[in-house]
Amino acid sequence: MARSLSAMPIFEKVEQVPAYRLLADRIADQILAGQIKPGEQLPPEISLAEQFGVHRSTVREGIRLLEETGMLRRRSQKRLVVSVPDGARLAERSVQALVMRKVSVRSLYEANLALDPVIARLAAGSATAAQLKRMRDNVEETRLAPDHDTLAALDAEFHLLLCEATNNEIFQVMRQPLHDLFMPMVSDLVRTIDTSDRMVAAHERIIVALENRDSEEAEAWARRHLEDFKRGYLKAGLDFDSPVTYLGSATA
Repeated sequence: MARSLSAMPIFEKVEQVPAYRLLADRIADQILAGQIKPGEQLPPEISLAEQFGVHRSTVREGIRLLEETGMLRRRSQKRLVVSVPDGARLAERSVQALVMRKVSVRSLYEANLALDPVIARLAAGSATAAQLKRMRDNVEETRLAPDHDTLAALDAEFHLLLCEATNNEIFQVMRQPLHDLFMPMVSDLVRTIDTSDRMVAAHERIIVALENRDSEEAEAWARRHLEDFKRGYLKAGLDFDSPVTYLGSATA
């Protein structure tokens, strides 16, 4: 016996995707497929409106979405070109999501502990002479840091330089959100207790390992450096289970 319609499952309404999102998706698909390449200019708004059969206001909203992702940028008010999103722009949304999820300092530490030793190991096999010099210069500046804020900023820079020395763009994009969220934690620590000597010593040992192409030593010192951070954080009486904070894109 057939069931009555009233006994049938109740389906949710089908949501219609706004036209400007469809337009943005279509343009993004062509960019990702290589049909429109970085540096190439996008057709004018009026031309896009004719091609898609939509109003210019719809085109503007779609373009706005793509500008927010970094896939489009303006060379002038009327000239839009395809661009490659940079790591900082990609990281910002991840950072916002993690802050809103109230991830803890402990969780962020664990993520760094899983990633940074691997980064150091890879950097030992790929760091260039120029990259090693920049890291050496960073350590000398760190040794002479005049205040806590400068010390924290130089520590953050060192770890970005270490990540760059992998010469692997995937790791650089992956680590950027961790960098942006870890910096406030370092700032809190160095304002509470003096960690500068231990910081400089660990950075120097990592550089020596990189210069010697000793991947195991580089990995080990990266791990020790992070574990030392945890000991210092707890010694300073800071809450390891509190939600992470964010200084904002202007200072990240």
